[in-house]
Amino acid sequence: MKSLRTLLAALLASGSFAAQAAIVECEPVPGQFTVFLSEPTGLMTDKAQLRQFLQKLQFELDQGRDARWINAQTTEVRFVSCFNRAPALDGSEFSTSLVDGLHSGRVLLEVWGTLANEAAAGTPPNLSAQMNFLLVPMRFAADQQEPSAPALQRLRYPEPGAPATGDAVQLISRPLDIDAFVASALGFKLLRERSFELAHANLCRAHALLGSIAKRPLAGRGKADLAALHRFVLDGAGQAVRQALADPRYPKTGLLRLQSPIEACAGQE
Repeated sequence: MKSLRTLLAALLASGSFAAQAAIVECEPVPGQFTVFLSEPTGLMTDKAQLRQFLQKLQFELDQGRDARWINAQTTEVRFVSCFNRAPALDGSEFSTSLVDGLHSGRVLLEVWGTLANEAAAGTPPNLSAQMNFLLVPMRFAADQQEPSAPALQRLRYPEPGAPATGDAVQLISRPLDIDAFVASALGFKLLRERSFELAHANLCRAHALLGSIAKRPLAGRGKADLAALHRFVLDGAGQAVRQALADPRYPKTGLLRLQSPIEACAGQE
């Protein structure tokens, strides 16, 4: 018993046990690509309120609006509410082994963050948020020492010019940012799986959506990370064309034979 207590104390002191314990397991949808919606911190402390928020957000993203990525029967993307799962804002819990498991389960994206109320006492709620988007295929590639883009993207809400809101679901789901990151991760994952046409279509869609985000007055590391991802998806679209043309199994009538790898997204966005 003493040796067990000593081992636990050492793990806690090193931080490794605490980091692993903070991420509870969440199950991806079998046979589909999945986006994890994890609990936000800050404003909501009641567990029933958090559960209701995640369920409403999942419904809104899954069924309440049209997705802006390119879907096919074999590439359906589903959203999953991950109750009691609240990663740290810096993403420190996402070890190589954890990312390996997410990647194997075809998880594309994990979304979490923190919510706050900017309104003065006695006035209607005016919510703000800092949201994190972990692009799992990009993080997996970086862990494998392969070329990648910054996998952890951070954005603040409301976006400039957006009306104030007291609805946390609308605050997060109203912009097309989640669509941009889903298209980025899905396109890159499909490129690794050599599904060239769907990869190219999603990477070009991501390039257009990320370009819209880049027009906002972003600053600092967030601006630089988004710009790097924007360049990366365009380069990935060019790679999809090059790899398709070099693959003897790619059909002679394939659509990418009409596309230039130099201007990979011309006419596609």
